[in-house]
Amino acid sequence: MTGRPAFWLWAATCLIGAWVARDALQAQVRAFPAGALAGFALLTPVLVGGIWVLRRLHPVRTRPLGHALIAVGWGGLAAFGLALPVNAAFQAVLGKTAGPDFGATWGAAIIAPVDEEILKLLGVVVLALIVPHAVRGPLDGYGYGALVGLGFQVSENFLYVLNTIVLTGATQDANAAFFSFGSRMVGGAWASHWAMTAVGGAGLGCVLGRASRWSVALACAAVVLAMALHSWWDAPVMPGVALLPFKGAPILIVAVVTYRAARYRYMVRFRRAANAETFRGVLVPGESHVLTYRKWRRKERWDVPAGEPRRLLARLRAAELDLLDDGLGGLEPDPGAAERLRADIRDLRHLLKAAQRPRLA
Repeated sequence: MTGRPAFWLWAATCLIGAWVARDALQAQVRAFPAGALAGFALLTPVLVGGIWVLRRLHPVRTRPLGHALIAVGWGGLAAFGLALPVNAAFQAVLGKTAGPDFGATWGAAIIAPVDEEILKLLGVVVLALIVPHAVRGPLDGYGYGALVGLGFQVSENFLYVLNTIVLTGATQDANAAFFSFGSRMVGGAWASHWAMTAVGGAGLGCVLGRASRWSVALACAAVVLAMALHSWWDAPVMPGVALLPFKGAPILIVAVVTYRAARYRYMVRFRRAANAETFRGVLVPGESHVLTYRKWRRKERWDVPAGEPRRLLARLRAAELDLLDDGLGGLEPDPGAAERLRADIRDLRHLLKAAQRPRLA
């Protein structure tokens, strides 16, 4: 991973974004240390919990933690940090061209959906360049887009904690932090950046998985839709904390429908590949059902002796899942990967049978 230029692009961009964000926020953090600490303490469990949940959106296997952290890091550092000066520059241009009143009212709904969604979705592209097999279709694009959006969302909410302290008179830092957390995270976290970028990421996943005219058109439509959802969220309509659930409902509905469509497409292709490998004799009958569900794989592990047999079973299932995912697409496909995986599966199956034989005797 570290040998690929895209990884160092990711690292450098995250460092630049972190430096820009630090430069923009350090004065407020120093002025309101109690509020900043309260905001950090409140948002950290949200970030950890969000990563845990979004990694498990995949119906068959949990997304690798390293890949998830790359996505979250891009959203929370690179995209967030770079969005601060970009938003300010576009806001200034809009204010001069359309007038300060129009810019103050509609600027967020016009500017942020364009530059923030582009910056966030670049994280999905960078991840695909770092790990070519990470994004093989719309379901992968959806999951990693959601993780990028989560990182951005948490960083932005920390900024809003600091802004709320200022807007409330800077007299009760911790109370302002709790108010900001309650209004933005509890009231609107379920339909914010993670959902918007997930929708756009699903479209990018179509192109990164297998490029075609249809997939390019679908990606463009998904990105425009993500921007439209973002514009709706920032538009000066239905104001007030009490209306956030109603304002966020369309965003959540679109995100859920997109997920269900991407999940259905993935499961159809997964089961088709499993049936084909069963017909070839690589998978044994009934094994595809175990591979499809995490709970059956967990139950299966407990029926195997601890130690080497259990490790061999884990390696066997991982190789089988890799084989079924191999045909889904992705950047830099390896034509020989399927045959190597089939050979590994046969070898691992023999080793597993040999490791279990003494117990059965």
